[in-house]
Amino acid sequence: MITERELLLMPHRESIAIFGDSYKVQYFDWRDGDVLLALRYPFTDGEITAALKAGGKIVTGYAFEYYGFISIKRIGLKGWCACPARGIGFALTREVAEKVSAISRAEFLADIQRCYAERERKWRERGLI
Repeated sequence: MITERELLLMPHRESIAIFGDSYKVQYFDWRDGDVLLALRYPFTDGEITAALKAGGKIVTGYAFEYYGFISIKRIGLKGWCACPARGIGFALTREVAEKVSAISRAEFLADIQRCYAERERKWRERGLI
């Protein structure tokens, strides 16, 4: 499911230092993608003001389901970030959200199929099936 959301876009990793040791830094702890986006709602008005002064922007973007690691270089899409552990990603455009979500879902299913095939191969080697 892809939903339109109000997001906070930060210009670079150093800019999130304005949140100090706050737990809110974790909202930008994305492993995949090329931008720093987070939902706007967990941040206070004061934090948003500080973020804007640090070069951040409030943008309308998209949240999507994210199933696993995708290589940015391989897919060539820009304007998104995601975290497999959280199962969520954000994108600046709906088109990118749809593509990244679909690719991550397909790769996740392919990984499952590879795991089952490997398990079956080992069972056959042991004469279990």
